[in-house]
Amino acid sequence: MILIFDLFETLVEDLSLDFNRGLKPLWEEHYKDKCSFDEIKAYGEELFAHMQALHKQGFEFPFVKDELPMYAKKYGGDVVSMSIEDEALFLSRCNTVRVYDGLADMLDDFSNKQIPMYVLSNSGFRAGALQIMLNCHGIGKYFDKVWSSADFGRVKPCTDYFESAVGEILNKYPESTRDEILFVGDTYETDITGAHNAGLKAAWINRQNASDIYGFATYQVRDVTGIVNICFAT
Repeated sequence: MILIFDLFETLVEDLSLDFNRGLKPLWEEHYKDKCSFDEIKAYGEELFAHMQALHKQGFEFPFVKDELPMYAKKYGGDVVSMSIEDEALFLSRCNTVRVYDGLADMLDDFSNKQIPMYVLSNSGFRAGALQIMLNCHGIGKYFDKVWSSADFGRVKPCTDYFESAVGEILNKYPESTRDEILFVGDTYETDITGAHNAGLKAAWINRQNASDIYGFATYQVRDVTGIVNICFAT
């Protein structure tokens, strides 16, 4: 068994999300003399709509690579340079998250049983920043690798995004097969559909007891820790 997890609302719960909490310190340091905060806030909302449009087309809108240069283009000055650590700090200001109850114990148990684990996330923030976030919450050590759509350029359910991860995993574990990989996620349209289209088994965290309208979910659980029964039954 090899596990690939979605990140947000699968491993961590988003308690609050407000992009402006990250944008304001950026404005204070780099753009305060060029525009008001209300102006840059409104532009940030325009860029959010742009990101949503790109997502519908299957593309990501990476924050550091694509979004930051647009602020410089609009308001002047040099493009803000962000290290992975700076990006992780920006992310932590925007997103207040918590690890789901019982998850750390489950991951520790899986790790002790030498079950390889990975994270495949749709995020405008690079994998290194997501890794730092996981580390800060004490669970980053359990994952062999984190992939982010910010680095790949496409978003789930893009089959190529899944295939890129699967290819790396099977190259590392050549004696394993695709049938041994289980993808775990909460969003049917991106996680479960994408895993199914990539030929992977999929465990759907179906908290609302919604209908599996296309029959893509191999398993359904109400909570991420429910996959314990799946892993030890297969």
